[in-house]
Amino acid sequence: MKLFAATPIYNIYIKELSAPGRAGEKATVGQMVKELFYGAELSHAISGAPFVEGIDKHISISHGGGYAVIAVSDKPIGVDIEAPREQLERIRHKFMRSEDCAESLLHAWTAKEAAFKASGNASVTVHDIVVKYNSAYITGNGCKTIDFYNLDSLLIAVAH
Repeated sequence: MKLFAATPIYNIYIKELSAPGRAGEKATVGQMVKELFYGAELSHAISGAPFVEGIDKHISISHGGGYAVIAVSDKPIGVDIEAPREQLERIRHKFMRSEDCAESLLHAWTAKEAAFKASGNASVTVHDIVVKYNSAYITGNGCKTIDFYNLDSLLIAVAH
């Protein structure tokens, strides 16, 4: 596991998956959590949001393109990692709004996914989120700043 990005607001950790598929994703994230939080176990709230019992930090998890990513912050945080894929074009009508402005469809999707996670509101959908480049406006939940990082052909979005 390596520290991929460190800011005054959050740290991003990344690790290649230990094996392909869901089993590899789960195993890799579990290893990362134990390493980051001194042997602690990953838990999930009823909403599905990840947390670590007894740790006073917000975390967000994503996996894609052969990697697992964990964002850690003192405040609500969301992270998404994605590879470019044709499927986004086919489903764009499900998540894009006329008000959205982003560098690419992949930027819009990852920003919306990260902002959804950072919102902590299970009733919000990606269609409720308007992306304006490096900001995401969430209906009834305010605004989140979005930071983007490139890793080879992958895009990582962090909402805070």
